[in-house]
Amino acid sequence: MKQRIITAIWGIALVALANFLGGIWLKIFGALVTAVALYEFFNLFRIERYMLYLSITLSFFVIFSNYSINNKILFLFVLLFLLAFIESFKNRIASQNIVYVLFSFIYIVFPILFLVLLREFENGKKLIWVPYLVCWLSDTFAYFTGLAFGKRRIWTSISPKKSLEGFFGAMVGGMVAVWFYQFGLSGKNFDLSTLLISTAEGMMLSIVAHTGDLFASMLKRQQQKKDFGSILPGHGGVLDRFDSLIMVTPIIYFLAKFGLF
Repeated sequence: MKQRIITAIWGIALVALANFLGGIWLKIFGALVTAVALYEFFNLFRIERYMLYLSITLSFFVIFSNYSINNKILFLFVLLFLLAFIESFKNRIASQNIVYVLFSFIYIVFPILFLVLLREFENGKKLIWVPYLVCWLSDTFAYFTGLAFGKRRIWTSISPKKSLEGFFGAMVGGMVAVWFYQFGLSGKNFDLSTLLISTAEGMMLSIVAHTGDLFASMLKRQQQKKDFGSILPGHGGVLDRFDSLIMVTPIIYFLAKFGLF
């Protein structure tokens, strides 16, 4: 537990520094997180190293380039062509690995890109904290609610320790996170309309975060692994800490685009 707390403290400090500095420093932080997460994902499914190096290189182009989102999606087709071209000349059937590689961009690279892009909104200095707040508070409320009241364990094949009661606790945590952002950090007037929208957003985002956690557990269970990695002592790998965040961040980005954050 001591090691877990120490890792959490310096991890939060690093996130806070990257969020505060923004710009190129936030992109560097995002690129490093992406590179480690890709390594963990590729290692989990034992995908060839050249595919990892090619994916990391292209992920850096996605994060650092100033192209629009639509143009950056073209990188997926470039990657598909390169992998299919190389594997065809190796005379190998590697379609499953190629699918895993393409999926890694949807699952890891673009969500991290959306995290970086949150900082570019007018209220970006505050908005970028929303994914973290939602995930941290949902996780915390779920843990203590499950510890105190957890009886119905309905995800026994995926994550045996999670309970239905903890799931509802996570929803409360998500609502508290969005309320704190809207009425605290953003300083919006407390009215019924904003309260209802914030409550709905908090509930929805906590469900998405919970689903992200369960999906990551599915991937690990499939490969009979406990964690994605061990780079974060007491926590596992980068993906073990970002599994919920990479699910909620794209949702928050598009909600912000529609003026709901």
